[in-house]
Amino acid sequence: MNCFMTGEKNNFLFNLIMFQVNNKIDNMKFWFVVNTKPKNEDRAASNLTEGGIEVLAPKIKLKKYKNGRLVEVVEQMFPNYIFVKFQPVEEFRLVKYTRGVKTIVHFGNRIVPVQDEIIEFIKSRLVDGVAVLQKPKFKKGEKVLIKDGPFKGLSGIFEKEMEGRERVTILLDSVQFAASMEIDIDLVASAQ
Repeated sequence: MNCFMTGEKNNFLFNLIMFQVNNKIDNMKFWFVVNTKPKNEDRAASNLTEGGIEVLAPKIKLKKYKNGRLVEVVEQMFPNYIFVKFQPVEEFRLVKYTRGVKTIVHFGNRIVPVQDEIIEFIKSRLVDGVAVLQKPKFKKGEKVLIKDGPFKGLSGIFEKEMEGRERVTILLDSVQFAASMEIDIDLVASAQ
């Protein structure tokens, strides 16, 4: 360790070395959370991968209401964050100073590894790096709320799911009227 380092850096490296000593590791790699610069998750992941570092930058496929239409989009599952597997002492600087990386998430002066089980759980939900949300299941008579679109905020009663389509029928209830309507399932949430 360089004895000419300033206090904060010296303390940070000391904590890294203590992490290694306390956990009796030599060249073991652990998963850590890395905070990226805004909209730089893919850039940071690509640069780290090119440097021989394993990266998990999960995405999620969902439907959003844009310009009056419901469209399918793929977004970062954790905006501005990726998971990176590295050896905390040997590869710390390589990760920290990679283009697109803002910082390695730390608590005080300590970086804390993510449990392998959490990473495996996330990976198990991905297909080609993308997770698809499961459609909600409603019971007949359940009170629902429209969460997006032109009818946002209206409530109703779930009637049925349209077979072979991603749509449901709900009975809108209002002080003024009651009407049945067919709506995309992604626009409906349980009101409870």
